[in-house]
Amino acid sequence: MPISATRKAAIRAEIVEHAARLFRLRGHAGTNIDDIMLAAGLTRGAFYAHFSSKDALFAEIVRMGHGLLPGLRAAEKPSSVLDEYLDRENLAATAQGCALAALAGDVARAPLAARLAYANVLHGVIAELARGKKRSLDADATAVAILAVGAVILARASGDTRLSDWLLRCASRAAKALMNAKPKKPPPKRRASPKKKRSTSRRKAAAALPSRPSARSRGGRA
Repeated sequence: MPISATRKAAIRAEIVEHAARLFRLRGHAGTNIDDIMLAAGLTRGAFYAHFSSKDALFAEIVRMGHGLLPGLRAAEKPSSVLDEYLDRENLAATAQGCALAALAGDVARAPLAARLAYANVLHGVIAELARGKKRSLDADATAVAILAVGAVILARASGDTRLSDWLLRCASRAAKALMNAKPKKPPPKRRASPKKKRSTSRRKAAAALPSRPSARSRGGRA
């Protein structure tokens, strides 16, 4: 008896949920289809009813953008999300829960579909940080995204707790400064100075002077 569309969607969502957790925890190379299906309580054969390969599933996980992007979309102010994202008490949860931070290294070695999905999520984060600004790909918002995600990646990788805390504090301070920065006004355009006109009286005086005789008229040689 074929399963209903609702049940099929529920199974797919369950596979995605467990795969996302395992990918963020173990990485792409450290996770195989059997691990995912065992965690979901399903057989390996059920996997191919929803995904063509592990790479296709991985791209789907990246495309969903767990972590920073959904938080920014749900919040009224991006600054409150950044405070929580860069809080040292939340580092373990943030590093494991955010696809941008947890999967950056794996995505760099993944097929093009996953890398394009990562780029789309990053574009979305920058656009959310650039709310109210003229350009969705704003330079300050881009710098804030680099600071936030980069700080979490470096702090997670560092074995020195004091250094990790310092990285997060510095990133938070710099990100706040950029978020609160007032837009710069373009410098005023300099007007070209008008060309000085020759005095009319001088031109008239020069025209009134008698012309100098040529050398031939004076009996000299040309």
